[in-house]
Amino acid sequence: MDMYSSQNRSVAKGPIRFESEAALEAFIEKSSRPRVRMSVEGFNPYRPEDEIKRELVNHFESCGEDFRVIVPADPIVDRFLKIIGLCYNGRAFVILLGHGAEEKALQLNGSDIGDWNALEYLMVSRYKESLFDALLKDKKFRFGIMVKGYDTSLPADEVESVLRTHFSSCGEITHVYISTPNNRANIYFSEEEGEALALGLHGSEVRGFRITTRRLATVRSNPLLAPGQTRRIGYTAPAHLIEFAPEIRRKVMAFKRIKRTMKKVMAFKRMKRTLKTRSGLL
Repeated sequence: MDMYSSQNRSVAKGPIRFESEAALEAFIEKSSRPRVRMSVEGFNPYRPEDEIKRELVNHFESCGEDFRVIVPADPIVDRFLKIIGLCYNGRAFVILLGHGAEEKALQLNGSDIGDWNALEYLMVSRYKESLFDALLKDKKFRFGIMVKGYDTSLPADEVESVLRTHFSSCGEITHVYISTPNNRANIYFSEEEGEALALGLHGSEVRGFRITTRRLATVRSNPLLAPGQTRRIGYTAPAHLIEFAPEIRRKVMAFKRIKRTMKKVMAFKRMKRTLKTRSGLL
């Protein structure tokens, strides 16, 4: 049984042979280069696979010495993606090989590729880090206030509209988050002056309700703790990280599901190729 299995594997795959010592050394050198796997999303998944691959190859050709692009356009993959709800936003996988490939590729994040923007993420744990890192660097959340005391019987969208109108004189509002369970709203401004003016509206009335305002914890006022740094008394994580944490968890879980799906599909394809090879030898 063991000998048959071994012989069958040799026939199916074949041993690796090299024409010269130099070819062997080149193979070893290439195999030892740093390798990074990334996912790229943002394109229309219903476009021709060759067209998507061509655009991605042109996009990443300056990043690594060698790379591979995988676009899950197989009907089996497409069916799995529909089941887990990831069919609408196209996702491809890119494997880069070479020193500095990761840094070069991430510098292209958000850049234009024809009529779509490439959103690039590293695999799983690094993917999660990239989501938090992008959120930390988002300038929309540098200045903000928390508001309480408004009419909580109103629907969330109406509360947002009322508060946007009330604080419109303070400056450009970049983001509003209504926390219905906690009866509070987080309002962010593009400038520090907007935050200061909004704090000055503490005690003002909004449709007959007297509101209170206080400064929000932001990356600017409450930077994240460095590795090994002790949490100081009164420290609060930036409010927008708490707000978007559930969304990041959903994205990471979806990413893990599609990774597991791709592994199963690739294993299925390898099995089909092996069976086809064996049948051709009979």
